Order: sequence, then structure tokens, then C-alpha cells
Amino acid sequence: MRLSPQPNERIDRNAPVAFEFEGGAIEGYAGDSLGSALYASGRRVFSRSFKYHRPRGLVCCSGHCPNCLMTVDGVPNVRVCVEPIRAGADVRGQNVLGSLDRDLLAVVDRVGGPFTPVGFYYRTMIRPRRLWPYYERLLRNLAGLGRVGGAGERRYDVEHRRVETLVLGGGRSGRAAAESAGGDVLLVDERGGFTPAGYELLAPAFALGIYEGNLVPVAAGDVLYRIRAERIVVATGTIEQPLVFPGNDLVGVMLPGAVRRLVEEWAVRPGSRAVVIGADEAGCAVTAQLTAAGVEVARVVDLRDSQVVEIAAEGRRGLLTRVTVDGEQLPCDLLVASGGRQPAYSLLAQGGARIEYDAKRGAFVPVELPDGIGAVGSVTGGGVGGAVPAASYNGTRGKCFACLCEDVTEKDLKRAVAEGFDSIELAKRYTTVTMGPCQGKLCQVASIRLLARELETGEEAIGTTTARPPWAPVELGLLAGRHHEPLKRSALHARHVAAGAQMMWTGQWQRPFSYGDPAAEVRVVHESLGVIDVSTLGKILIEGPDAAAFLERLYPNRFADLRVGRVRYGVLTSDGGRIMDDGTIARLDDELFYVTTTSTGSESVYEWFEWWNAVWGYRVEIVNVTGALAAINLAGPRAREALEPLTDADVSPEAFTYLGARELRVACVPCLALRIGFVGELGYELHCSAAAAEQLWDALVHAGAAPFGLEAQRVLRLEKAHIIVGQDTDSESNLLSSGMQWIVKGDKDDFVGKWAFEHASVRERLVGFTMADGVVPVEGAQVVHDGRPAGHVTSARVSERLGQVVGLAWVQPEQAADGAEIAIRIAGEPRRAVVTLAPFYDPEGKLLRS
Repeated sequence: MRLSPQPNERIDRNAPVAFEFEGGAIEGYAGDSLGSALYASGRRVFSRSFKYHRPRGLVCCSGHCPNCLMTVDGVPNVRVCVEPIRAGADVRGQNVLGSLDRDLLAVVDRVGGPFTPVGFYYRTMIRPRRLWPYYERLLRNLAGLGRVGGAGERRYDVEHRRVETLVLGGGRSGRAAAESAGGDVLLVDERGGFTPAGYELLAPAFALGIYEGNLVPVAAGDVLYRIRAERIVVATGTIEQPLVFPGNDLVGVMLPGAVRRLVEEWAVRPGSRAVVIGADEAGCAVTAQLTAAGVEVARVVDLRDSQVVEIAAEGRRGLLTRVTVDGEQLPCDLLVASGGRQPAYSLLAQGGARIEYDAKRGAFVPVELPDGIGAVGSVTGGGVGGAVPAASYNGTRGKCFACLCEDVTEKDLKRAVAEGFDSIELAKRYTTVTMGPCQGKLCQVASIRLLARELETGEEAIGTTTARPPWAPVELGLLAGRHHEPLKRSALHARHVAAGAQMMWTGQWQRPFSYGDPAAEVRVVHESLGVIDVSTLGKILIEGPDAAAFLERLYPNRFADLRVGRVRYGVLTSDGGRIMDDGTIARLDDELFYVTTTSTGSESVYEWFEWWNAVWGYRVEIVNVTGALAAINLAGPRAREALEPLTDADVSPEAFTYLGARELRVACVPCLALRIGFVGELGYELHCSAAAAEQLWDALVHAGAAPFGLEAQRVLRLEKAHIIVGQDTDSESNLLSSGMQWIVKGDKDDFVGKWAFEHASVRERLVGFTMADGVVPVEGAQVVHDGRPAGHVTSARVSERLGQVVGLAWVQPEQAADGAEIAIRIAGEPRRAVVTLAPFYDPEGKLLRS
């Protein structure tokens, strides 16, 4: 229930705000958190625990614990205890089967304990092995907190900042440090709510970590600030620590800070009758807030004065009803229990500070700070002290939780020690203690004390786990930044869109898949004239006295004897003999070569060239001109007829022969023309300035050329059995297994991959095939032999020109014979196919040379 107005309350009672919880309307006030508004409305169960699905309620109200994790507007794992209220928000419980109040998976807590001990996932459900897929599916469905998806795409941004002084934490000490620092000062605080005096305030925001060079990433809503600071002042204060006793996870067990925030900031009465157990002054002083809020305080137990042996909490349906302290039973619905405070040293440790255990304070404190990083306030250990609580307090039956995030109990840690996991780092990984949403803020000290007791040693000998960023949970989307997908468009992109092309992704490029009817596009290339934009091909110039020798050593075939004005096909292999890329190489001058690569290979091939030249030291210049030049392929029986009126050059078969390279003007556009064809018909590949590409394209289309897209190109290339690197080859394909051993000039002294080629083995061969029954197999379909996998299909299409289904597939070497029959599994049934080693269409290449 709401209290009367409090002196320092954050809520504005004149500004009601409504939102939905599980389909019902909830009303709070501006300044509320979603959690405080729910608590004021009577909601007590906020979540279900990770493993046992026990009811969980508010514990810290500071965003440190997992108990308030809910799904808000489709975003999972939102800490509603600190999430500001907003109108229309849709708040729902998570990690439940049913509802928060009636979770069917709570049966795990009642009967599943003996079957789910710590580490059970390492030992159970392993046999029989055939059932593991079913176990795995079950475990994956049950594991995790919340469901990703359905929240829509959010925009994230990154901002880079430099400051002289960066203060982390806006408590009294942090504000005083910022005021006295002088110069350019930025203070980062998780909550804000105060007016800065002489410095800049960034709130609500929190630091994720401290990295080398005083780099501090700060999360502030949808913006990630990357801040470089000359000096960092850490003022993160302390974190209240829970006590370990039976029933310490019941709804109604809270830390003192949660009570203070509910009463003072949100004017909410936390309970009706309370018991207070504290180990220091701050833990016991909460009695004043309880009394002021009208809560009856049944008993205050000051661990500094009392040698308590037994503490136990009992409840009904997960809600606290009674606390027993050394045999005295105290009915209550609120237990405020604190084991003292622990300095929040994680950021300091990430920055290089040394952390030691102080037995007098009963806490781990920083003792040595690196240069450029300072600490003020209670994070240094100042003001921290009081009674050092027991590792756990005996009581009646009930689970004694050391880690609320992962449902790790005292018994689990005992078992870990018994099984040999006696290091805090090993126990952490075995039991998952400190690995949950709180990242050890509320469970590391407790687990260290339990391990120390079991090993009969001191906490200083146990030490702490390694402090790693992020200090607080952060969305992966914020770390990734704004959604940027690399996109490349050719100089003719606007023409394709205007022509109604269906665009598709090929690597980083957007290219036309088709212009409406791929089959018609194939026909027009075979029967008349087609034009395709191939500007995406990589284009690299190699120039210098050693250009020919450089290419000789890179490629397995020969280029020293390539005459000026001629083109040769080349395949790049890695030093392991694997096929990397393919393309053409044109010799334009004695010392100048023009290399083309696949559309997705230009950057990698360029880097490959540069890397090897750095090793060999040839006198060559390597320039990547992919973006500066466009390329258009004119193909079809009418290609020469269409080109002749557009140029003054002689393009007759005698003057411009197959595999020739010439510079000429087409439609007044200077071009490098390559007489090559990868679609099976007479063709000319015209390379020109990207700025003039539209002029050239328009002239060719006006001359009667019909645009065709990638799907038509795939069919045309497949009819010629031309491979597509990356489609028909993979990272293990070599020239021998791909049937391209003819390209290798073994008498050369050396080339990249020569040793590997000479020692290559053939486990599969790439062959062409035709289907006997006309069914098109999917790419990736299995080739089977005697019912067992024996290869796979890489490409398959219907060829209207040939009247049959053609494709390429990897098969066993003994099946790679012309006319051999193979079986391809389609829809679960083997279908007969016939191996063809020659190109399916125009096997002698007469049309290309015409």
C-alpha cells in the first residue's frame, strides 16, 4: 500500500501512469519504477527461480539481483525494480509454465531435487545415447531466462568522448570528488536525481568496465559511450550482502536498502510485521524507516551483540510467514536481513587494482591502485565493518541458498568440494555460482565463506574470482551498435530497379536475380542478344617490370608467355593447394596485366597479392580498381551485330578473336573489351569507367539487348559446366579433384600450392550429371552409394535448351566416369542420374569462337 507523502519521495502523485501486467491494468506515478508500482498494487511474486522455479520477490531494489527480471514490451530480463515506469508498457512474467503464481514447473522444486544435484548435466542423461537428442531438446526448452524476439528492431548509437576526470558513482563521495576535481569532469551515475555543480552528469548510466588506456565503456539507454579519461575516480560504494540460512529466498526476505527505497523514494509500505537482522549499523538502522512506515517490528537482531546460531525462514506458497531465531518463532511477512556490506571493487580490479581480504572488516578491499585510477568513499573499505556473519546459519529443513541467480545451495558447494572442486574458480564453473545475472555481487562473498569453512581455511586463502566486464548486464545490441550491413551497389543499380529487377544479395553486393522471367532471359541469350551487369567482378591492375614473374608465381598456369592483347583463365590456389578464386588475366602491355576475380573475392585476392609481394619483394604495383570500373557482358548470337554499329573498331572474328583484349570506344565510351564468354554464346565483356556505365548500358539496350539476371546466368553457366567458386567448391577442393588439372604447369619452378598439388589426394571428384527422370535435386542433396552418403549436389537447374535437368556434384572417384550411373536422394528416395564429364552445351566451344 502507498504511504502518506515522504520528504524525499521520487514520485509525482499528480502524474498517474498506467501500464499493463499480464493483461491487467496497473497504475503508478511518474518517478515510480515498474517494480515499485507493482509492489504498491499488491504484487509480491515477481519471478521464478532459474532451476527450481521457486517464487521470488524483491530483494535489493537496486538492480543487482535476479529476482525482479521480467519481460517488458517484448524485451526479456528487464530489472523492473529500477526500470522507470512508462505509460502503456506491457509487463509479463518469464521463466514460467503457467503464471507467476501457479508455475507448473515448480514440481522440480518438490520432487526433482534428488534428480538435479549440482553438475547433474555432466553425469545424467548420457545413456542410452539414442535418447540424448530428446533430453537435449527438453533441457534447452527449460533452460534460460526469458525469450529473445518480438521486441522489434531498436537503434543503438556509439559516442566517443575524452575527459580529464571521469567519476564513476554519484553518491556523496563521488559528487564531492567531481566538484573538487576541476577542469573537464564527467560523473556517471546509475540513478541520478541530483543537480550537478561544476561538472557534467551522465545518468542514468553505468560503466561496463575499465580497459587498457583508461577506456571506459558506459551504457546509457540506447547509447554506448566510449570514454577515454586522463584520470578515473571510482566511487561505486558498497553492496549489501544477504545472509545464508534455510528459506533465505522466500518472498518477503529483503535487504535493508530495498526497504529504504520502497519507503523513502516510492512511499510504499514493505510489509505489516517485520524482523530485522543486521551485521552493521546500516543493517540495523532500517528499523527507523520501518517504524515510520507503520510496520510493526517484532524483533531486531544485531549480530554485533548476539551470537546467533540458528536462523530459519518458513513460508506458505513461497511467501514468508515465520522466522525462527535461536528457537524463538516470530510470525512476520517481512524479514530484513543483511550480512554487512562489501565494497563494489570490480571496476577497480578490472583496472588493475589488487584486492585482499580484510579479516577485521569481513570484506575484500582494494589495497593497491594503478596509476591514473583513484577510489573514494566506501569502495575503499572506509566505513565498512561490523560483525562478520557465519558462513551459514543452521535451521530447520529447507534449502539454504548461496546464489539466488543459479539456485546454488550450501549443499551444492559442499558437494563440489567433496568432488575435488576446491578452488573458487573451479567451484564457480562446476556449480555456476557467481555466473548468473548478479555476476557475484550478492553471492561471491557467501560462496567464499562456505568454501573456506568446508576447507577449514581463511577467506584470504580462497581469494576471489576474476573480475571481468561487464560490471552490470548489458544488451548485446548496445555492444554491437547500430545495425550496419555492408552494402555495395553497382553503377547500374538504378537501371536495374527501373527495369523491375528482383534484387538479391551476393556477398556484400546487391545484384539482379531476374527481371521477371528467368527462363525467357535464358532463351533470349541463346536465340538473340542479352546483356548482364558484371560490374561486381573484382578488378585489379598489376604493373611493373616483374608483373609477369609475379603472376607466374601466384597462379599454377603460365603467364610469362601470354601475348599482349590476349586473355587467359586462371585459378588461384592457397599454399595448401585449395581453390581460392578464379577469373581472367589480360595482358595489356609488357608490364601491365588486368586481373578479374569473383564478385565476392576482390578484397581477399587483393590482400593475397599484397601479402605475397611483401614476402617476395617483386617490382610491381598492385591497384584494386573494382569500384572505379563497371563491366557489362554482351552475349548472344547477335552480339557482334549489335556491337559493330556502336564502335569504329573492327570486331570481326578475324580482327577480334576469341580470348582477345582490346581498347575501343563503344557508344563513345572508352572501354577495355575482352572477348570471353562464360554463358556459352558469343560474348564481349566491356569494362569502362563507372561514371559512364549508364551511357554504355543504355546504348546496348537500345541496340536490342535484353537484360538478364543471376538466375539466367546460373543456368547458362551450368549448361557449360563452368564452376562457381564457393558454390561448387569448398575449402577442401583442389584442382585435381575439381577436374582442372589441365591448368597446372608442373614444369614451373614454383607457384603457390605446387607442393600441395604434387602431393594431393582425391577423395571425391566434381562431375556433371543429368537426371534420368527430370526431377531437380536441391543443392546439397546427397549422392548415395549402397544406401550410404557418397557425395553431394552443388548445382542443379532445368535447361530448356537441352530439354533436361543438368547439374554438378561431388562423387566418389570410381563413379567419375562418363556415362556412369549415380543415385541422388530426393525427398528420401534415390533417383537415377548419369555422369557427364564434357560441357552439356556446345562441348567443343564453337559458338564461343564464332
